Amino acid sequence: MQARTHAMAARFVISLLFLLVVAVSHAALASSSSVVEATCTKATQGIVNNLDLAPFCVATLQAAPGSGGSDARGLAVIATNLTLANYTTAYADIKALQRRGGWSEREAAALATCRQLYIEALNVVHSAIHALNTGQKEAYVADMTIVRRAATGCEEAFIGGDSNRPGEKAAESPLHKVDDDAIKLTTVAMLIVLILK
Repeated sequence: MQARTHAMAARFVISLLFLLVVAVSHAALASSSSVVEATCTKATQGIVNNLDLAPFCVATLQAAPGSGGSDARGLAVIATNLTLANYTTAYADIKALQRRGGWSEREAAALATCRQLYIEALNVVHSAIHALNTGQKEAYVADMTIVRRAATGCEEAFIGGDSNRPGEKAAESPLHKVDDDAIKLTTVAMLIVLILK
């Protein structure tokens, strides 16, 4: 009888410990989630298009490994590293599109422009990472502004801007989603850095 009581007590204690671990884990996740949400809200506050940017910021950073225990500075580093990864993937996507072929002369020229812009941006991202690591906020923002121009420039290469020939329809960019994500990610990274003290 006494052995049975001890077994029941042991199961009860183990159950309580399990519930405690689950509760602590949930609280930690909620806390890290609230840091991401608070950082994204503060960073995008006052931005005209923040209705799209704030949810993008939260979803992107919450999905990133390491964001759980990060403060705003850590989230800035994560966003910058995500920018580097995003631009590296964009460059690879552009190369794959070029290899696939089948593009009009105008589209091939736009892809070549995009490739050049993204490779230049990749070089500047490394400079931005250095600026972030050394606390040079203004240099970081200047670098990331240049980085963001790769994505906007790529979109403009397909739209044609002022270089449209009369009567020629602007080409639809096969990189629109890639460019849009790159613009948002770079903007989020800059905005988080701007709120750092």
